[in-house]
Formats: sequence, structure tokens, C-alpha cells
Amino acid sequence: MRKIISGLSISSMILLASCTAPARPSVEVPKAAVQYKQEVQKPLLQDIYTYEFDKIEPQHQKLIDEWLQESRADNKKNQVYCFSIGVEEDANDGYKYMYVFGKGYRTFETAFMYSQDNQLNSNDTKAQRETSQITDEGKGTVYFKGVKGDPTDETLLRIHYNTKYVSATGLVDKFFK
Repeated sequence: MRKIISGLSISSMILLASCTAPARPSVEVPKAAVQYKQEVQKPLLQDIYTYEFDKIEPQHQKLIDEWLQESRADNKKNQVYCFSIGVEEDANDGYKYMYVFGKGYRTFETAFMYSQDNQLNSNDTKAQRETSQITDEGKGTVYFKGVKGDPTDETLLRIHYNTKYVSATGLVDKFFK
């Protein structure tokens, strides 16, 4: 019986020894690193862009109604129409609006892609980047994609974005998965 108890106590000591870890010294994080982390996390997605379906800003109502009438008169099927209202036309404190109308689309999906240096592709040459529409460093692009529906479906999407963070908008055929 003593052998069983002494064998049990040895295995208990081994188990306890293997569960304890040596204490680690505390590391002090510099204030600059904490401040940088807070600044990086500061802009929320809603500060960058928002979107709503079937909404028109009151100050844009007449202009968008005319544009929608022209778009509906076009007999093309599965067509996407875009209308941008920028800072020049409307004082929005640096915000712009993009209205997207889809005939034959049941909804739209949106995505924001940030690029620190706005290089469209790592294989782009400097000359290609200089001639691209995206010239602002540290900004991104709001992309939107139509989801096809019945030929009679119509969808209106309003995108409201901050030009401090967004340098362009674009229609894409598909998002990467």
C-alpha cells in the first residue's frame, strides 16, 4: 500500500511541476506605441463610408430624380448607372456622395480597401502609378458589386464617403474570397 501511495505522490508532484510556469518579467509599453495604436484604430468604418438603399439626400432629390428618370428610359438590361456628387457641387465638409442604380440587380455589396501608398498592384511600375486616378497616399477605395436578380429588379444605393480616407470608388465584377 505504501508503494501505491508513494507512487501516487510522485506522479502528483510531476503533474504539479509541469503545470507551473516561471514568472515572466513585466514589459512596459512605451506611450508612443499606445498612442499610435489608438490613432490607427480611431477612424471607424462609419467615419470612412456609409451606404443605404433607396435613400436620397433631400438636397439631391431633384437632381437624382432626373438622373433616375434618364437611367430608367435607357432600354439596356442588367445595367449599372453611377452618379457622383462631390465637394465642388455641394458643401459636405469633405464628404462625397455616390448614387448607384442597378437595373436587373436585386442588391449591391460594398467593400473598402485601404492602401498605404495606393499602389494598385505590386507589379505596377512607377509610371503606371503616376498615371492612375489614385494619387493620394494613405487612402483607400470603396468598391461596390451588383448582385444580379430578375430583369425587372431595380436597386438604388447611396454611398456617403469621407475624402480624407477615400480617394476613389469603383464597380467590380466580383470580390476576392
